Amino acid sequence: MQGMNLGRITEAVKGKLANAAPGRKVSGVSIDSRRIRPQELFVALAGEHADGHQYLKAAITAGAAAGLCRRVPRGLPAIKVDNPRKALGDLAAVYRQRFPKITVAAVTGSSGKTATKEMLAHILASQGQVLESQGNFNNDIGLPLTLVRMNSRQRQAVLEMGMNAPGEIRRLARIAGPQVGIITNIGDAHLGCFKNRRALAQAKAELLPGLLPEGAAILNADDPFLARLASRYPGLTFGMAPGADIKVVAVRVSDRGTRVRLKFRGRTETLGLKCLGGHQAWNAAAAVGGAMAMGMDFVPACRALEGYYFRTSMRLEILRRGGLRIINDAYNSSPQSAAAALKLLGQLPTRGEKIFIAGSMLELGKFTQRAHRELGRQTVLAGVSKLITVGEAARGIAEGARRAGMKWIRRLDSAEEAATLYLSRISSPSARDLVLVKGSRAIGLERFVAAIKKRAGAE
Repeated sequence: MQGMNLGRITEAVKGKLANAAPGRKVSGVSIDSRRIRPQELFVALAGEHADGHQYLKAAITAGAAAGLCRRVPRGLPAIKVDNPRKALGDLAAVYRQRFPKITVAAVTGSSGKTATKEMLAHILASQGQVLESQGNFNNDIGLPLTLVRMNSRQRQAVLEMGMNAPGEIRRLARIAGPQVGIITNIGDAHLGCFKNRRALAQAKAELLPGLLPEGAAILNADDPFLARLASRYPGLTFGMAPGADIKVVAVRVSDRGTRVRLKFRGRTETLGLKCLGGHQAWNAAAAVGGAMAMGMDFVPACRALEGYYFRTSMRLEILRRGGLRIINDAYNSSPQSAAAALKLLGQLPTRGEKIFIAGSMLELGKFTQRAHRELGRQTVLAGVSKLITVGEAARGIAEGARRAGMKWIRRLDSAEEAATLYLSRISSPSARDLVLVKGSRAIGLERFVAAIKKRAGAE
């Protein structure tokens, strides 16, 4: 943080300063007492398993300038507030206003938002320093923690926004003050938290009224809901729809990457991405659109994306050992992203078997059974010969695949069981299977991948 002290922070969060001088400088913000750095502000958040107030003393002992908390321990420097979590967002909002020359892009959507965020940051980095959300820091804790890293050397910021309830995107937009808003698509992720897909779409669309004056919306022209919104908000559209501004002309996929051809006002550019899946073309088009809204021309934006690869692991990454290939997409899952991964599996050739290690997709509520059974049907269409499901909800995938005619199906409860079962049928290290690993993050399918890598020596 630049130019902040305890007095200014106290004013920003409408708190009460205790046991500390207002002029004491603050270098940053942390929510982890184990990683606190000197002069940082420690925010005492109450979580499911621990309350940060229990670690206030440890944070101060480690060098924290003060705590942001509901209860002030005797003698410890602190800013007292009613709600530390809300205060963290309020602080980030005030701090963001200190940098009006930094252009902020916010990215949301049911799927593809992390990839689009990374692609846009990659493009913008060709022109200068960029602030970017790390990993999936996309809620009312992660986004403020990103914003307080803003500094005067940066020209742009790219922030991911996630949500699982109405009003959350609106709150994040108020904190971030974005000039550019990108919505990748409206799918079924987190659908269980909403009455229907329309309600989910409306929650995602809260981003657009939150754009600063003269802001630009980058919307998916192939998504019916977003296509309707495009007429109400100035900006650019992308996709294969006839009226899309940034047109996805062609996509070619191999196990080495994806080639995408984009067209904008008579100019056509072909770029090679070192990441897998035809759906990456839409993420690339959205990122190019975001870069254009932030001042870049179409051709330089496309060329800056050439050779891009995911910096976040477990996202459609290929692991190899001899003829064995594992498509590791264990980072997370939703009906749309799982369908895209299965489509990729169906497109790639193999001299062995196509095997799907399918974890449950969470937060789908009343749509859970239907979504899992449909994914099971798609599993058969993708040419999968063996299916191993992990988790209770994933049993619906097994049921859907069985109804569609698949014979070899196993239903298991853990990633470790799936690894044991799979390894028991590898006859030699030269197996030529093509294995897709996909499930919601909480299922922990990265443990399956780790076990296979340990046995097979995958790179």
